[in-house]
Amino acid sequence: MGSPEGKNGLIHFGPFELDPDAEQLRKSGVPLKLQPQQFVVLLLLAQRAGEIVSRQEIQQRVWGDGTFVDFDRGINFCINQRRAALGDDADRPRYSETLPRRGYRFIADIDRNGKVETDVPGFLAPTTPHPLDVKSEEVHTRLPASFLPRRKILLGILVLLAAIAIMLTFMRSWLSGTRSKQANSVATAVRTFPLMTFPREFLGIALSPDASQLAFTWNGPDFSKWNIYVQRIGGDRPLQITHTKGGMIPWVDWSPDGRLLVFGRCGDDNRGSLFTIPALGGPEHKITDVACDYGATGAVWTPDGQSLLFSDACVVGGSLGIVAFTVATEKKRCLAAPDSNSVNFFSPMASPDAKNVVFERETTTRVTDLFVVPFEGRTPRRLTSEGRRIGQYVWAQDGKSVIFASDREGVGGRKIWKVAIKGGPIEPENDALLAKIDPTQQPRSALSRNRRRMVYLDDHADDNSTWRVRFESAGGKVQSRGRVLQSREEMDGPQLSPDGMRIAFASRLSGAENIWTSDADGRNPLQLTSFSGELVGTPRWSPDGKWLVFDRRPRDHAQIFMIDAEGRNMHALTEGEYENEVPILSRDGKAVYFASNRTGRFELWKQDIASAVSTQITQHGGFSGMESYDGRYFYYVKYFCSGIWRMPIDGGKEERITDLPEPWYLRYWDISETGLYFYDIAASPRPAIKYYDFKTRQTKTVLELEGQAMEWTPGISVSRDGRTLLYGVRNWTTTLMVADEIH
Repeated sequence: MGSPEGKNGLIHFGPFELDPDAEQLRKSGVPLKLQPQQFVVLLLLAQRAGEIVSRQEIQQRVWGDGTFVDFDRGINFCINQRRAALGDDADRPRYSETLPRRGYRFIADIDRNGKVETDVPGFLAPTTPHPLDVKSEEVHTRLPASFLPRRKILLGILVLLAAIAIMLTFMRSWLSGTRSKQANSVATAVRTFPLMTFPREFLGIALSPDASQLAFTWNGPDFSKWNIYVQRIGGDRPLQITHTKGGMIPWVDWSPDGRLLVFGRCGDDNRGSLFTIPALGGPEHKITDVACDYGATGAVWTPDGQSLLFSDACVVGGSLGIVAFTVATEKKRCLAAPDSNSVNFFSPMASPDAKNVVFERETTTRVTDLFVVPFEGRTPRRLTSEGRRIGQYVWAQDGKSVIFASDREGVGGRKIWKVAIKGGPIEPENDALLAKIDPTQQPRSALSRNRRRMVYLDDHADDNSTWRVRFESAGGKVQSRGRVLQSREEMDGPQLSPDGMRIAFASRLSGAENIWTSDADGRNPLQLTSFSGELVGTPRWSPDGKWLVFDRRPRDHAQIFMIDAEGRNMHALTEGEYENEVPILSRDGKAVYFASNRTGRFELWKQDIASAVSTQITQHGGFSGMESYDGRYFYYVKYFCSGIWRMPIDGGKEERITDLPEPWYLRYWDISETGLYFYDIAASPRPAIKYYDFKTRQTKTVLELEGQAMEWTPGISVSRDGRTLLYGVRNWTTTLMVADEIH
């Protein structure tokens, strides 16, 4: 049809004007708010007015090649937002129509003369000019002067002016009342749109100071190599900033001037370093050495850009505290140090005026609480006592309170709360933008400085599966592999019964975490417990298959419980004002091993079931362990240290036998009579399960995974002969969503 562009490249239709150079849509000269991707779609349709434009053409124009995006969702969103901006109707279109399975066509007439209409769709333009719109000389031409005496004209003008004045007074009063009501209203209009969709998984996300760009960490399409990417809001595709071969990069933050990104990287010895890198890419610059938090580390800037805040050991060999690092002097200063080796402080965040720092105190992997400390240091003040994990938190704009996400009311309850840093009750917070925060997840959203924009992650669980693999021999070739359990809900710790006939697992299938069993093929699921809102997990079978042990948090601390395989006779095995968790029964079924922080840090303990007498097993840290089948060794992992260790069953020198799994997958391992199986996230070409042979002390890959292991959950269970293996994986996609306040 030829180019529809008019003067200066502008495209006019109805009351609208498209300006390709300014990337702007205007209505009667007034700019309308339209996102860049939506503008591109509208411009493409208008430039091809009268022609059918396919969805594939839109995909190519908007996103190009090599971008991981949910194109169908993105295109639908762009089309819907374009219709909303034009006031168009999908059923009775005036500007563009949808042709099912073919594409879209722009049907409005293009004004090639560059004239902009002033009529508003839905209203009829007047057929004759109003007398007040006619020039004075035209009035004198049409109407004799004697017919309109000057006095009447003046009187009419005065009456009109008085009416206008009354109307303006009324409108001013009405607008004032409306604004007052809006100012006091807790509801704020929020518009959301997808930025991009990636295969799982994201960790840290951060908005640039001007909220125009997003930095995030992603482990790539192969699920193994974590790197930092930068994406312009509305841009075509993300820019990869780092090029790491392996390891976690869970956090990233922008410098206040928007020039640099800060991140951390850990080594095998659980020590790491902090680095900065230009936001547009370039060489990395090491800032300082730092301890690692569960095999990961990171930092955030203070608002003035003079300091970095991060977790580090305030004393050699101690737990992690909150440290301030002055950039100019390269000096560290401890703001808050824990008084127990079983407690860590992490995720600090400075208040807007940089006078206070809020942080999380963790007692277990699933329970955290908020504390605040002045930037100059002093004793921290406790803000929450949730007994569960805080999902995310941000400072209120006035710096006097902290807003946090928590499912403290249980399933279906309120999610967003606020607490004053000077103390007081926890109150509901109804900010519509912050309501997008997921209380069950790690920090997975980023808020702009002016609180007008937030980017958050919208996870879509495609599959949580448990697979069963049969090998020719322990560590040998795969004979068969098939899925036995599948759900959109998370499944924690699939455990094969000793006779191989049943599976035990924890899941939210009923809406809350509970213990379940099923047949070995996944059929006949049976819910054993009926808890509501409690933290429950880590089920393990007794040697005779008649009982299960698991951990549960009924009040302030986790305890070990036992229940029979039919869901009856539940009773507690442990008690006390400390954490007892991750249980497993001894090979003879007479004792239970578990992790406890009763000495100040997590060690492994053994408790006789009949007498309830407990004995400490490890002396240098331990979190999950089990006896070898021959009764010679005790194998275990430590709280946030990579690798698997062993020691003689009667005590003695400990020995580290593997460097894997990494800290985030400490419970993704199990032993057979002849060797142990464990997870390697950084295996090439994709994450894999490996086998360590006790006799040869050699390690080999036995299975490559399609999907990713579940962090912090028991993901592997092996039969005694090592020929049958259960493993859990997740497959889902994550959409980066942008939420903007509308005023």
